[in-house]
Amino acid sequence: AAPAAAPAPSPPPALTSFYYQLEGYNCWAAGASEPLPARPTEVPIGSAADCRNACSQYADCEGFILGNKAHRGRCWLRTRVDVMMCAQNVGRDVSDWDFHLRAKPHQPYSTAPVHEFYIYRATAPGATAMHPLGEVNAANMDGVLWYLMNEVVTDYSQGVRCPRRFGIDRIHRFKVRVRSTNALAKTGMNFGVRFAYDQGKCEGRCFVDNMCTGEGDCASMYNDYGFFVGCNRFSDNYPFPIEANAAPNGVWYSFPLAGRCQGVPSGAPDCTWSFEDAGALELADLESVAPGGTNCCNGHCTNFWVDEFNPQKMGWRVQAAQGKFKQVFPQWPADLPAPPCNFDHTKWYANDKWHRRDPWSGHAEQTR
Repeated sequence: AAPAAAPAPSPPPALTSFYYQLEGYNCWAAGASEPLPARPTEVPIGSAADCRNACSQYADCEGFILGNKAHRGRCWLRTRVDVMMCAQNVGRDVSDWDFHLRAKPHQPYSTAPVHEFYIYRATAPGATAMHPLGEVNAANMDGVLWYLMNEVVTDYSQGVRCPRRFGIDRIHRFKVRVRSTNALAKTGMNFGVRFAYDQGKCEGRCFVDNMCTGEGDCASMYNDYGFFVGCNRFSDNYPFPIEANAAPNGVWYSFPLAGRCQGVPSGAPDCTWSFEDAGALELADLESVAPGGTNCCNGHCTNFWVDEFNPQKMGWRVQAAQGKFKQVFPQWPADLPAPPCNFDHTKWYANDKWHRRDPWSGHAEQTR
């Protein structure tokens, strides 16, 4: 009998082709990246898509430098990348160089548990429809009330704001489901670091005086752990606020759009959270719980925001807001408590060498 045919070789594993674009990052210098060994340093291409395709052909290609302006159309493939060591353009203007970091492969599912809880955002009319949840920060009830009290209805205790800042007139509630990736769960945490988002851009960790670590910090951590939901407890004083305040139970969150999916999240790097709209409460309705007083705007006055430095009064505000939500939306539970925010910054940033810059002014720290 004729010998059996040899089995067909297994196809090679698929090479990931997702890239993080880091505007203004030049990762050419030694320590930031190296050229691919035994292959051309520069690839003749015409677009970022051409360069992505070229990089994706090699398992050890970790990203590429793409020229802009005078160097437009030039591309260099790189390996052994350390984004923290890359030169970074100050401010938000696109420089002559960008770096595109190639995403690491991750397991397509996670064995971590799913957590279901409420988050809140202070919004203006129509904002949620125009900008659905994703690439944003949110908070628990304590956190959103602290934000409203300091930046929206008053001006950091310097008096009443009217009209309210950014036209904000309501608290929008969402029910979220969150599952960490296996890579994150192995660190013993449900959440990663809380990054700051502004106008859909990840600015990294933002400390006092708007000094931020930049989108390279975001890309590096998302590359290592998938598009995790981040959190920070006010009581940790990291990265902000940096001192005790009237909302010791406050928590802020970050929700990367690339981690959003439908239904029960799988914990894959691109499916770590989903959400459901759970109603919006107008500030006027909330403020009617305590009528009168001197905080007056749009024809009504309220005592809801008085005694802003008193943690006990903040506790009363939280209960009042949850009760008002229950009154307006009786079909929903008054509260869905979140799991503990257990991110530990010492596990990721014990040796923190990320440079900090003010992305809104272009100012960079002189010392680290």
